[in-house]
Amino acid sequence: MNAAKEAFSEFLVEANLDSTQIYFVNQIVEYIVHNGILKDFSVLQESPFTDKGSVVEIFTDMNVWMGIRKIIDEINANTVA
Repeated sequence: MNAAKEAFSEFLVEANLDSTQIYFVNQIVEYIVHNGILKDFSVLQESPFTDKGSVVEIFTDMNVWMGIRKIIDEINANTVA
């Protein structure tokens, strides 16, 4: 879990996320901890990810979402390597 949190920590500090966005990112971290990777992004359209809104509702600034997506892709690449 520390590796997943570490991967997101700098982004979380720099992005100035609100509590709903932080909740969503924490759900991603939990998912990665339990599953190793997050390849199937369709899971983000299910609970617990949608408990506080959809990705589009939570991340109105697509640059923020793309930053999160980049970190997920990096974690996935490191897991495969």
